Amino acid sequence: MASIVPRQRWDGTTAFSVRWRDPKTRRQHRVTLRSEKETSSLARYLNDNGQIPAHALPDARTGNPSVPTVADLVQEHIDLLVRPSLGAIGTYQRILDLHIRETIGTIPVDAFGYRDTMQWLKHLNAKGAAPKSIHNMHGLLSAAMNTALLLGYVSRNPCRGVPLPTIERADDQCQVPHPRRVQSPP
Repeated sequence: MASIVPRQRWDGTTAFSVRWRDPKTRRQHRVTLRSEKETSSLARYLNDNGQIPAHALPDARTGNPSVPTVADLVQEHIDLLVRPSLGAIGTYQRILDLHIRETIGTIPVDAFGYRDTMQWLKHLNAKGAAPKSIHNMHGLLSAAMNTALLLGYVSRNPCRGVPLPTIERADDQCQVPHPRRVQSPP
């Protein structure tokens, strides 16, 4: 049975979460929505449909469970962020638009795997992206895949455990030691 849980946000407003347990896996899920009306609507929907979220119901056209594409998932992840820092949303949106949407964005999330992740990282490296930028782009995609895991789109995060390029830091470079001061004999 889905339940509604109100909670106080850091800014004093109230957020409403819907909690339910997946009937197959017995895993508990939670989604926080903007209004009490939306949460009660989702809770009613879940209770009427056996605790199965809308994205897991068969699509009327294909008969397959409908899942979002990678680009749709990353957008949903960005939209679900509760307290992003200033400028973070713009940065994430640029990463999505410039580096995800046209390359791996059309792949359905449940078909996206380790091989796709590695090919995408190689593509970014071949385009000349800096190692730190690749880490940041991978971080956004991995966080979105964690969201997909929580929402029940996938059973594992395909971004977890992939090797990333080494980031060289300024203090890691070889420093030439200062010559010792030679003291004159007494």
